[in-house]
Amino acid sequence: MQLLKQRDFSAFFSDTFLFIKENGKHFFTNYFIINGIFLIITLIKSYLDGQSTAMPFVFEMLYILFAIIFGVLNWTFVTVYMILYNERGLDFNYNDVLNYYKDNVGKIIIFILVSMLLIIPIVVVFYIAMFLVLITIVGPFLLYAALIIWYALAFYEYLYTDKGVFDCFGYSWKLFTKKFWSTTGSTALLYVIIFIVYGVALSFAGVFSSFLDMNSTDTLSNITAFQNAIQAPMTLVVLTFLSILMVIVQVSQGIIYFSQKEQLENISANDDIDQIGQIKF
Repeated sequence: MQLLKQRDFSAFFSDTFLFIKENGKHFFTNYFIINGIFLIITLIKSYLDGQSTAMPFVFEMLYILFAIIFGVLNWTFVTVYMILYNERGLDFNYNDVLNYYKDNVGKIIIFILVSMLLIIPIVVVFYIAMFLVLITIVGPFLLYAALIIWYALAFYEYLYTDKGVFDCFGYSWKLFTKKFWSTTGSTALLYVIIFIVYGVALSFAGVFSSFLDMNSTDTLSNITAFQNAIQAPMTLVVLTFLSILMVIVQVSQGIIYFSQKEQLENISANDDIDQIGQIKF
């Protein structure tokens, strides 16, 4: 799929799923190679918690540090993947992704620190605006989507170019407001769908658990043992399911970034002109 292509509302939405359909095997293979260890360790941690096994304080602190590091990896993976995909197609693997992290770890840390500085005034403005749009049904979804897109596109621009971090936030504003209703609306629609799907999944899990309690003739200790046994696998399923849902949103952000960048800068058109100029007769 060509990322640098101008799109409208329907294309932002449909190309997100088309990208996953065409490149899902390559994408998720690299995704789970890099993030799989976090899911496995979280599975073990969940199992020990279910068994009421007390962990030494130092291990709890190490797990928190580990969770923060892999949280950053998980959050930034799609951005790195989409940038590499735009440059190389599918001609890269998890080693190239890890090398990209190594080369840009300083930029990632700077972006996180700047985001932490900006978060307080932005949250204040966000909740004031949220209060004003609560009378509408779609207003909160659009406002939340706009905030997420602004941050996401700024991060894309910061990793993809040599611009300063604050310049990237300004450029990000131009990117998604150029087609505000298309970019924000498609993202808001994705969040609504994910909210519904995740809500249905949680409801199903709750009904299943209640059904087991109501129909079990075993003793309370056996029921507790069974619940403890399935807690860890269920945690793994929930974490994996949530990760996939968030991946869909992040892929959509990548589609929006490269589409809007193409609209503002005509990168692919300029590349075609340059290639024509290099042809020798």
